[in-house]
Amino acid sequence: MDDMQGGHCGPQLYLLSEAGYESLRDLQAMLTVMAQIAYCADSDDGSTALVLGRAELSFVFEAINGRIDDVLNRLGEENGIGSRRPVWQ
Repeated sequence: MDDMQGGHCGPQLYLLSEAGYESLRDLQAMLTVMAQIAYCADSDDGSTALVLGRAELSFVFEAINGRIDDVLNRLGEENGIGSRRPVWQ
């Protein structure tokens, strides 16, 4: 490993703008509401099972992924870092 002066490890501290922070808070609120809906949803027959189709589940995960991607992109732009996604082999 190189030292912290721009070496292999990169900086050890990243700053997130207020807008990025608010985006994370919005995402947290969305997940909290989803958890509350999933926990409280009961059907008319008293069943506690939550029926969610694959399309709806996919939509939910894509929405969450999109919001996280936005925040990570903002973080990268504000701190001058590029994507370091792992390459799957």
